[in-house]
Amino acid sequence: MTPEEAARAELEAEVRALVERGDGEAACRLAADNWRQWFSSGDIVGGRRVLATALGTDGPPSRARALALYADGVLAFRAGDQAGSSARNEAALKVARQVEDKEAESLALVGLSRVALRDGDYGRVCSLASDARELAPTAEAEVNPLHMLAVGTRLGGDLDAAADLYAESAELNRRLDNPGMVGMELHNLGHLEIRRGNVDAAKRHFADCHPLRDAGNPYDNAMKDLNDAALSAVAGDRDRAGELVSRAEQTLEQAGILLDPDDQSEVDWLRGQL
Repeated sequence: MTPEEAARAELEAEVRALVERGDGEAACRLAADNWRQWFSSGDIVGGRRVLATALGTDGPPSRARALALYADGVLAFRAGDQAGSSARNEAALKVARQVEDKEAESLALVGLSRVALRDGDYGRVCSLASDARELAPTAEAEVNPLHMLAVGTRLGGDLDAAADLYAESAELNRRLDNPGMVGMELHNLGHLEIRRGNVDAAKRHFADCHPLRDAGNPYDNAMKDLNDAALSAVAGDRDRAGELVSRAEQTLEQAGILLDPDDQSEVDWLRGQL
């Protein structure tokens, strides 16, 4: 067991112990504060198990419960569980409004925008993300709504407006010292520039993106292969591009992770080029 796995196992045991003592609120708070450890490692099943333990308790509406519901909605989305993600985010929205927590309400709307994204309803993605952005009480809380607005705009077909939104998001995350999100937006800008025919710009974005990736995250590893595949495709090396796309898909399949719709659109586009 790695140190990271041991830390997650200890957290899971703590959540279970709190539930057994009847302190569901503390269990939700601990799970909501730490769920990203499972997300970043690619252990979606483990993360959902911990959140299910915390959320299986009775208790009054609270910020911690709303955030735990949202977290499980994120993990359900990453696993491709549309019904589960929708239900968790709807529940998170209800609780957030009951306790009048604008940040939690904003996050729940972001979660619902992800569900709409996988449904292909890009107008609803942008509407929900815009509402979430208006509710965001801080610059930190604006990160997710802005990203989803960029994604919905891009898949809706307005690449120029999407490029501006992604650039705004990257700059916001630089100011917040959030390198993971900076890397994500550079990844997205790179693929967008390939679609616009700006290969040199795409190369720069991908080169800047790679050092910001988490080598322990299977999604990040798959996306590095996807970036390299895109550059191989536009360079005319179709065999190499095909190998890299297949490797990216295998990495995610082994981790039980479903591609996000924006990245799936790039895989579909690349397959079309090959």
